[in-house]
Amino acid sequence: MRKYIGWVFVLGLILSITAACSSNESESAITLDDIVTEFQEAGLKVETPTQTISEEHALANLGFKDVQRILVPALGEGEGGYLFLFEDKTDLEKLKDFYEEPGKSTLMPNSHAYAQDNILLQMSDQMSQTEFDRYVEVIKGL
Repeated sequence: MRKYIGWVFVLGLILSITAACSSNESESAITLDDIVTEFQEAGLKVETPTQTISEEHALANLGFKDVQRILVPALGEGEGGYLFLFEDKTDLEKLKDFYEEPGKSTLMPNSHAYAQDNILLQMSDQMSQTEFDRYVEVIKGL
């Protein structure tokens, strides 16, 4: 009888862990729209998020699943950055390196980049590090 109770306990524990993992996966399915909304709710100025990307990015095979161009009016007309959503961590790291390594590209030298999970935030070097850190904190809180 004790053996039976032990197996029932182990089976129940396995089912509980499996159910917890499944619910976490559905909760972690964040979208770029969700992130933009979080930026706005945190008082960060983000305008005109669009699904379009610049010509330079369109010419490259960047491997992202979704992208939004976000504008930050305080940086000047047309200035801001991009939010990327990836399925593949390798592709995310390649693009992050592209943005972080000055001289590797003449397209976006010295820009800010932050990656967490499958999200990559890139902002123009026109933005101060302090301001960029405010956007990063929102992503960290997701």
